[in-house]
Amino acid sequence: MNRVGAVAAVLFLAGCGGTGGWTKAGTSPATAEADFADCRDQARAATRRDDAIDADIMASRRQDWQRAGTLSIKRDDMAMSNRGWAEQIIGRCMAAKGYAPAR
Repeated sequence: MNRVGAVAAVLFLAGCGGTGGWTKAGTSPATAEADFADCRDQARAATRRDDAIDADIMASRRQDWQRAGTLSIKRDDMAMSNRGWAEQIIGRCMAAKGYAPAR
């Protein structure tokens, strides 16, 4: 799975949970889901450029990394980095909207 696919999968799965584990007193489930979807969209937009850069790097270095036996490590490292960045963006966005992580 390439980095773009991995990030899309993570963000899709986060979206399947409704609010991704965030709560705000007095907020309807529909509003919370809409707020989470907005934050998820912001994360996708913010990480799109990095995804394209990583795809270019992967295309140009794939054979070198395959010969060295490090292709899967490099691919996983790129995906993990972007996943962490997307999670931070979503977290900051939800906190700015007044949500707190559900316990």
